[in-house]
Amino acid sequence: MSTGQKKIVGQNRSPIGRTAANAVTESEGLVSNYPLSSVLVVVGLGLAVGVVVGSILGRPAAPGPSYLQRTELAAGNLGRQMLGAIAGVLPESLSKHIPS
Repeated sequence: MSTGQKKIVGQNRSPIGRTAANAVTESEGLVSNYPLSSVLVVVGLGLAVGVVVGSILGRPAAPGPSYLQRTELAAGNLGRQMLGAIAGVLPESLSKHIPS
């Protein structure tokens, strides 16, 4: 499509369409006049958006228990289960001495 045809098509647009077409034309001119600066600006914006999104999504909701705390809880539960099993097998006279 030649430049004359583009102008004719652009004249049939609404005011908003003409404004958008002018913005695209101006930005194309800036990019063609300053290609390196344009690329650096876009890369910088992409990096900034990536850091913001990454920091929002990468944040832990709530810290869980540490490995030591989980180990202590598991050991306590296992000990109570074993004592309960032993108390169920021993006679009443001996099982009264096992803490429950």
